[in-house]
Amino acid sequence: MLHFIRERAQGWVAWFIVGLITIPFALWGVNSYITGDSDVVVASVNGEPIKQVEFQRALQQFRDNMRQRMGDNFDPSLFDNTETKQTILDGLIQQRLLYAANQSLGQRVDDSDISRAVQQTPAFQVDGQFNIERYKQLLSRAGFSPSSYESQLRMDLLGRELTNNIQSTAIVTDYDIDRLLGIEKQKRELAYGIVKAAPLAATIDISDADAKAVYDERQALYTTPEQISVDYIMLSVADLADKLIVDNTTLAQFYTDNQDQFMSAEQRRASHILIEGDAEIALKVLAAAEYRLAQGEAFDVVAKELSQDTGSASSGGDLGFMQAGVMGDVAFDEALFGLDNVGDISQIVKTDYGHHLITVTEIKAPEGKAFEDVKGDVEVSYRRQEAEQLFFEQAELLAELSYENPDSLDLAAEELDLTIQSSGMFTRDGGEGIAANNKFVNVSFSDDVLVEGLNSTVIELSDTELVVVHKKSHERESQLPFDVVASTIKDQLKLERAEQKASDMGQDLLIKLEAGETASTLFEAGQWHEMVVVERSLATVNREVLDKAYAMKKPDGQPVYQGVGLTNGDYAIVVLKSVIEGDIASASEQDRAGLSAYLARNNGDSELKAFLVSLEADADIEISPNYIK
Repeated sequence: MLHFIRERAQGWVAWFIVGLITIPFALWGVNSYITGDSDVVVASVNGEPIKQVEFQRALQQFRDNMRQRMGDNFDPSLFDNTETKQTILDGLIQQRLLYAANQSLGQRVDDSDISRAVQQTPAFQVDGQFNIERYKQLLSRAGFSPSSYESQLRMDLLGRELTNNIQSTAIVTDYDIDRLLGIEKQKRELAYGIVKAAPLAATIDISDADAKAVYDERQALYTTPEQISVDYIMLSVADLADKLIVDNTTLAQFYTDNQDQFMSAEQRRASHILIEGDAEIALKVLAAAEYRLAQGEAFDVVAKELSQDTGSASSGGDLGFMQAGVMGDVAFDEALFGLDNVGDISQIVKTDYGHHLITVTEIKAPEGKAFEDVKGDVEVSYRRQEAEQLFFEQAELLAELSYENPDSLDLAAEELDLTIQSSGMFTRDGGEGIAANNKFVNVSFSDDVLVEGLNSTVIELSDTELVVVHKKSHERESQLPFDVVASTIKDQLKLERAEQKASDMGQDLLIKLEAGETASTLFEAGQWHEMVVVERSLATVNREVLDKAYAMKKPDGQPVYQGVGLTNGDYAIVVLKSVIEGDIASASEQDRAGLSAYLARNNGDSELKAFLVSLEADADIEISPNYIK
């Protein structure tokens, strides 16, 4: 990819942060933390409600997604703010708008697309194969039923289809590519000189009186910050899992009780004929299909002709292999898995998608695994399941005990077999270890903990770790004596005055250069760099000097002179002699292709944004003023 693209990409912030809400399914689930009245409406789009439980679920899913992306760097407090919540709600609103737009355009997602998406989701797989029990388990933890999840998935897929269609239609012309190639490959002929600040600092003396004057003026800068150390107890799934006592008998029983977790479920390859819309018409069409099938016509031939499932009709209604529950419809499952033999055809079945005739074309029987072969997996699963259950039970007890006994952590620690740990001293900006977590820090400095000396509320460090803190010691902010900071102040003043002196000298040199004096006589040895033709990505020239040179106006027959203060305190004088237009013909096909793809994405994003703005302008959107609370 071209340097220009890399530079620009680093500075852009994605405007569509949430957009289509997806479900990451964190390891331990989130449903226990989703609260609120499911009937409370936080917003509506053209009369279609967005309920509080959906909003909270989306917010939790977003946090889980960020937790997975950020790993150990994740801090829940970074995403517990008005901006994040507004972004999530905006995403849900945009999702509703895209879904409605798709419907008005006649777009649809077929049952086979839903089935395929579900079965190909890694979170729902065990040993690379879709596992219906894991599917139901994860959905339950995330607060979904199969039908509600698949309804959400249908909405997501429809939204993605429309956004992809809009973005893929973005036009990139050769003129667009050539214009940016010209900018990217443009060269500039320049010279520059540097006035160093550091050597000047060595020539500057700072008196005690000057330092004391600065100390008196900036006393707030010379203090020891307020600090606290806390005792805390942590309840974590990992610790609970490690503490569990496990023996072979227990594991063998768990294996027996949960064999479906350690074997592949029965899979059936299904084909169907789907007729949508009016029930009376659908029944007549399918009755005619039944007659043709009874006369010996092949199911795939009839499906190709009659089925309205565009995703499978062309392949004779084939939906591929699936396990019970994948389609998210009890009637469909009962019909398919109620067929005794390959080739059997169901009665007419009514589902949320329409009316079907279903046949099974192939059956894969379940395949079990011996206990000894999966003993390690059994133990991991057992510890995970038991620890998770204990975690949720003890989380309530932790909150209760720490609240009802607010003056100490002792009773909660004793009852829950937790170790009271202590942090080091840390400031309101945080510290090391657990004190690097902003939420931990904020609660530690809350009035309940700092002023009242009470236990904190339960802090969710992650969805598998809960903490309660209690103040151990506290040090107020205090003024540092002048004698302690005098040398630091003098050093700071030296640098400030050296930077100012470098700037003053640089501006004097700039005037002399513009007047025609020779640079080699004005600058010290090694500080003047003669004319050189540079490219935008040249690493041997100071980056700030290079940026300044590319920001300067094109010379009109005479060199252009400008000065710039550098971040290290030095001062640079840049002389731009000429601008050499980029050689477009020298661009490789790879460069052109990369730039074309970049422009297409950028233009597509702009078109999508404009489309969403128009949808929002035409929509009736109402937002509850208290939804963030």
